[in-house]
Amino acid sequence: MPPGPYPWPIIGNLLQLTLPAHHALKGLADKYGPILFLRLGSVPSIVVSSSEMEKQFLNTHDSIFSSRPRTTVGKYIFYNSQDVAFAQYGDHWRQMRKICVSELLNAKRIESFKHVREEEMSLTIRSIWEESERGTIAVNLSKASSTLVSNIVWRMLRRRKFSNDDLSANGQGFKDLTAEVSNVAFNIGDFIPYLDWLDLQGIKRRMKEASKTFDSLLEKILDDHVHHRIAATDGREEAEPVKDFVDVLLDMAAETDMAAENKITREKMKAIVLVMYVGGVGTTVNTLEWAVSELLRHPNVMKRLQEEIEWIVGKHRKLNETDLASMKYLHCVVKETLRLYPGAPLGLPHESVEAVTVGGYYIPKKTMLIFNLWAIGRDPNVWGTDSSEFKPERFMQEESVDLTGGPSDFRMLTFGGGRRGCPGSLTAISMIELALAHLLHVFYWKVAGDPSEVDMKEARSAALARQVPLFAFPTLRMPNCL
Repeated sequence: MPPGPYPWPIIGNLLQLTLPAHHALKGLADKYGPILFLRLGSVPSIVVSSSEMEKQFLNTHDSIFSSRPRTTVGKYIFYNSQDVAFAQYGDHWRQMRKICVSELLNAKRIESFKHVREEEMSLTIRSIWEESERGTIAVNLSKASSTLVSNIVWRMLRRRKFSNDDLSANGQGFKDLTAEVSNVAFNIGDFIPYLDWLDLQGIKRRMKEASKTFDSLLEKILDDHVHHRIAATDGREEAEPVKDFVDVLLDMAAETDMAAENKITREKMKAIVLVMYVGGVGTTVNTLEWAVSELLRHPNVMKRLQEEIEWIVGKHRKLNETDLASMKYLHCVVKETLRLYPGAPLGLPHESVEAVTVGGYYIPKKTMLIFNLWAIGRDPNVWGTDSSEFKPERFMQEESVDLTGGPSDFRMLTFGGGRRGCPGSLTAISMIELALAHLLHVFYWKVAGDPSEVDMKEARSAALARQVPLFAFPTLRMPNCL
């Protein structure tokens, strides 16, 4: 077995997973090595903190570690893990993956929502300038980023802007519940099953309440789409020119030549829509916030990026998506941000389906596998002695780094890798690049006080989020682009 700290009776090493857990696990890796063994309650667990060891698991033994452990979040929020992220490895997961990759997130479908991204980006730019009262008041960029990404993703899913009006019994809005689900850390009941009924952390209770609100809204979304399609068929309403994700899923559900076990049920549709929103918004918003935070801390980097954008776009027209392909330094800034601040610093856990030997160590069946993506992205053996510093220039010589789980590059798999890599990685990256380019093309940005003292504290949660909202002052650069 790999080395690791001595486990206590019953609880094992659970007490050593202090938040933020990626920091605690990095400390253990520094002591015990890049592969370490923990017993989390009754669950044997392996933590990997180097790209070299990660490659052995995701390349050489990918099929053995392609399943997921059963979790409270998967059970109560994602309809007993019927989504693509939490599903067990097997035929159901293959079907969900195929739907996401081939039907929902293919290049043609994403291109069809280009007008949505352009509209929401323009609205955000105008809103920032108005809220700043022409640059005299600091703008909450955390809130602006969240609104922008939520609206884009929501319109792709259901064609309408995001609304936070659907409240749970305790008054929480949909967006608040989504953030709570994204930030759920380790649930004791998942690791010590006979204590699950006690719900010591209150996680099960909160997840059950959240699931009722989610389900009510998702049912309404499906019903609205069905009624609209019936009305369009009868000629009472016009059919939408562009199908959103729910329309695509309803089309697939209507197919009659599909085997019973592969039928697209309402629960499957709701699970896919919800995981697309939860997974697509939280991590994208966090990454965008960290990117702007680092640019504010490094005015020289911001200036160089603005010069590149201005050279490609000019001063007299609005930036469009086709411009992004030529912005090499922008790509470097986004890669460097994702290296230092992966949206899910520990990714989603894997589970072995059989016993195997990896790197000379024996890994039992049903062992949970955790990749510390935060530590892997900061490994000084790969990135040098300045691995914790924000230096986008390092990617000018490392353009081949693949962020989307490619089979040959494991230096930083921000979106996971192998069979369970995130199918929406390219969409997320392009959205981050588009938002950053617009914000820096239209505005200069500054903070009150010394830029090097921008608060960069992390929230104590499972997601890699800022502890406090990010505020900054905009100054208009391109009046023609408002």
